[in-house]
Amino acid sequence: MNLQDIDWKGMIGGIAPGLAAALGGPLAGVAVKVIADKVLGQPDASADDVITALSTGTLSVEQIVALRSAEQALQVEMAKVEQAREGAFIADTQNARQQTVELARENTSIAWAAPVISTVIVAGFFACIAMLFFFPREWDERTANLLNVLFGALIPGFVQVCNYWLGSSAGSKRAGDAVRKIAEQASK
Repeated sequence: MNLQDIDWKGMIGGIAPGLAAALGGPLAGVAVKVIADKVLGQPDASADDVITALSTGTLSVEQIVALRSAEQALQVEMAKVEQAREGAFIADTQNARQQTVELARENTSIAWAAPVISTVIVAGFFACIAMLFFFPREWDERTANLLNVLFGALIPGFVQVCNYWLGSSAGSKRAGDAVRKIAEQASK
């Protein structure tokens, strides 16, 4: 039997769909490594080695259990990566806030940069809202388009200002979800 004739991804997909999905994307190398480790006990085995091991066309109970274990291991690793990414984002935000505090303690003029920029963005945001929604005017098309573009550019800036001064509850939620997912996977 030719190794290329075996639908090993489909075979894996019937048992571990998350693992099979990873095989078709940018995480294919990681997925093959996890499968090789769990099914063959050789994390450095190649994709051809995995295909050869699965070439019978039917999987043994041990291989099925190993594939499901591999899928769980991949999910745990992905949760760890997501947690590290969220941790880096939170640390970056915290560092920016801490830097502002340290600059204010030293009475440097640059300490006013974040508050001034934040004030300009928030004032501009609410000024655009007022101009667009509360002051009825006849705008020519060019002016209306320019005001819409300005408002569209201020929206992400306004969100960043809120995240800077108030923190990102969405980021905190994702970090908490990642920690819970790791804990759940580790307890299985």
